[in-house]
Amino acid sequence: MVRGVHEMLDKRPAFLLTILCCGFWYWLISPFSPEALLKLSFDRYAVSFHFMLGGFLFGLGAAINKGCSISTISKLSRGHYHMLMTVLGWIIGWTLLTAANLTLSYNNLPAATAPSLFHLAVLIAIGFSLFYFVSQDRRLTLVGLVFFGITASILTFLLPEWSPSQLLKDISATILHQQQSQWPSLQRFLIIAGLVFGMAAGASHRVKISEFQIKPRQLITHLSAGIIMGIGASLALGGNDSQLLLALPAISPAGAISVLFIILGITSGMMLRKRLSRTSN
Repeated sequence: MVRGVHEMLDKRPAFLLTILCCGFWYWLISPFSPEALLKLSFDRYAVSFHFMLGGFLFGLGAAINKGCSISTISKLSRGHYHMLMTVLGWIIGWTLLTAANLTLSYNNLPAATAPSLFHLAVLIAIGFSLFYFVSQDRRLTLVGLVFFGITASILTFLLPEWSPSQLLKDISATILHQQQSQWPSLQRFLIIAGLVFGMAAGASHRVKISEFQIKPRQLITHLSAGIIMGIGASLALGGNDSQLLLALPAISPAGAISVLFIILGITSGMMLRKRLSRTSN
């Protein structure tokens, strides 16, 4: 989403719009499987300040990190090993907020009505119309995003908690509460491992371990960014991957407001980075 927001600010919104539509491919399953929408009904919440603040903090941390959930995994697969500090920071941030024992209330909403085939046809038409507003050399990137959205939606149907942020959330809960029963299943780790392997195989360039340099300032930056992202994800009940792949397809008002504030947080973080860069120069 960081790249999508950057391009949106450059008046090229197609990339961000394609990302925002990734989870809606799940709707292609829901009309033919009542169980599909039932799996998402638990992710519908009313709008509250927690989602706004959480979304903003997550976006701010993502801008500092220069990548959200999936982007962090992607960079790790290309040899950017400092992103491990982001993952560590995420776990610390999520655990810190949970350990604070704050009283946070979230209002559940009833399950949404499955969209009709007509609405699906309109959605698909709008999605493919985006390709006519981008240059030909960028269409392949958008096709890749659409393919990822379809694949992610299938994974969501098979295993709703597969996403990286959900995995880190459960790892954090296990560490905090010392309950081995909450430890994620092997299947979830294998999915993330497969995601990393696929990204590494498709990468045009990878940083070799011998070429990787440890920079203390860089490690501290990504650790701090991860902590901010973890706190934000804890408040919003998920990172951007959970919001895009679970909350938005479930037509959750809280998911929509979280994504909006993630975008605002990313925008603010990018402006902050520019200002700090000018000051240092």
